[in-house]
Amino acid sequence: MDSEHPFDDAPIYFLLHESIYADGPTNNCPTNWMAHRAYESLTQTPSEFDYKLTCTLNSDQRPTLFSGEMVFPWMADGDFAECSGIGMQSLANALAKKDDWGHLYDAPRMRAALDDSSKCRAAAAVYYDDLYVDFDASMKVTKGRGVAPLEKCKVWVTNEYQHSALRDDGAKIFAKLHDMATGKVRIPS
Repeated sequence: MDSEHPFDDAPIYFLLHESIYADGPTNNCPTNWMAHRAYESLTQTPSEFDYKLTCTLNSDQRPTLFSGEMVFPWMADGDFAECSGIGMQSLANALAKKDDWGHLYDAPRMRAALDDSSKCRAAAAVYYDDLYVDFDASMKVTKGRGVAPLEKCKVWVTNEYQHSALRDDGAKIFAKLHDMATGKVRIPS
C-alpha cells in the first residue's frame, strides 16, 4: 500500500486532513475519524462504496466509488511507514479527538479582504472534473450576489488539469493565476 500511495513528501497531510471535517465552536465535538466512520456506516448495507458488490457488477450504472484522499486510522497502524509509529499514531488520534477547532474560514473577512477598497486580489483554478473537490461546491463560494466569500476572486475553470495540477505543472498554474489576479490576463469566470 505504502509504495502505491506514499506520504514520503507530506506526512503532515495525514495529520491535518481530519481537521477539514471540523468547523468551529458551534459543532464543539471531535471529528473522531469522520471519513472512517462515514465509510463504516455506508458499507453496513450494500452500497457504491462496497467494492465487493460493485466489482462484480457488469454495469456502469453502479460504479465503484473511491475514497479519494480520505485518511483512516488504520493508516497509522503500519500500512504507511511515514504515518506509523507511536508518535505519529498518538498525534493523529489526539487530533481526531480534538474538540475546539476554529471555523474553517471566515466568510465576512474573506469578502472584506477582496473588497474594491482593498489592494488584495485573488485568482483560483477550479478543475471541472476534479475527482476530489465538488465543482458546484467550489463555484458556490465564488458566485453569490454579495454573500459568497470569494465573490471578487477571479476564477479559471478548466479541465486541462486535474487535482494534481500544482504537482504536474505548478509554475505554469501559478503564473496564470498571478497574471489573472494582477489583471494581465483576463479569463472569463
